[in-house]
Amino acid sequence: MPEHALREQRLEAMRRRGYLVLCACSVAVHAAIAVGELPQGNWRAAAVAVLSAALLPAVLSRRVSAHRLDVLVVWCANIGATYFLWDFYARSLALGARESLTVLLFFVVWFGLLPLKQAAVRGGLLYAALIALVLRQGLGDWGPGGPGLADPVPLLYTGFLLFLIGQMAVTGRQLQQELSRTALYADLALTDALTGLPNRRSLEQRLEEHYLGQDVAGETDRAATSIGVLIVDIDLFKTVNDTHGHEVGDQVLVNLGRTLRTCARAEDLVARWGGEEFVLLITHGDPTALKQIGRRIQQALAEQKPPQPLPRVTVSIGAALSGEAGNAASLLALADRRLYRAKHAGRNRMNMDDLRREAGAAGLRGEIPVAHTQVLDVPGPG
Repeated sequence: MPEHALREQRLEAMRRRGYLVLCACSVAVHAAIAVGELPQGNWRAAAVAVLSAALLPAVLSRRVSAHRLDVLVVWCANIGATYFLWDFYARSLALGARESLTVLLFFVVWFGLLPLKQAAVRGGLLYAALIALVLRQGLGDWGPGGPGLADPVPLLYTGFLLFLIGQMAVTGRQLQQELSRTALYADLALTDALTGLPNRRSLEQRLEEHYLGQDVAGETDRAATSIGVLIVDIDLFKTVNDTHGHEVGDQVLVNLGRTLRTCARAEDLVARWGGEEFVLLITHGDPTALKQIGRRIQQALAEQKPPQPLPRVTVSIGAALSGEAGNAASLLALADRRLYRAKHAGRNRMNMDDLRREAGAAGLRGEIPVAHTQVLDVPGPG
């Protein structure tokens, strides 16, 4: 899975955990406050506790996306801010610690979930309304010495914290955009532009990571973590390009990439190696697994009815296991030689001959030795 997609999944999981903790804490805190306030006829804390508890099923449900949760929380903040201002006015409340924290909670929600302009508008309107209410209360308090204005310090601190939250939100979003761009560039560097599959560099990194892990693993672990590779090459692809044109040839490559991804298992990696060649990295590989996937690929292509004007194609496959080679380059070279044997034997087949006993000179000259021990040679359907 691309890095930016994994990152989005991690961010969604973090948001859900954050909402879960927020709702659970809100229920606990406001329920404790309600115990002392309900006998006095004050039901505000109890109402908040009930509302927070009502949000918990939505947070826990996977059917409610993280985006919908964001929208729901923003609406709760909008309604809460409206009710707060009405209650502040109706009860002529002073701007104490509890009221300031409530206002800051609305700021955090808005700046955390809304576009900056919308968050700034909501925060500014709430703060302006709060200033008007505080000044109204202060100017209405006439004493013997003249008008007694309300203490401006809580209001100033609230305004300062509003500015601070906004500034932190701007910085955080700039950092998030930079990280997103970095992840996107990393994905592009490891992704084939035509098929959208991992490219050669991505495959080489995975193979190198495997062999580095093998160096520090014991014999039992090496056997348990054995992998295999299948090099898949389209037969007579030059004829496809010459007959139908390169645009059709590109679509053939895209279609084959989709087919390979369908035939592979979820934990396997399908990469475009270059040209008309693809490589499948098979985790927990063994001869049986390689044989099954190779047959699945050739069966899928034999039964496939490609959309017009794409021609039907066949593939040749060379297979190798990590236990047969000491490093990534040797593993791929072995699979490539077996691919050459499959081509030489008539194409549209999979080859997994035992080449380890043969002299290297013949292979270097491109010759096909007559005597060899055949472990697996699977012709395609038909």
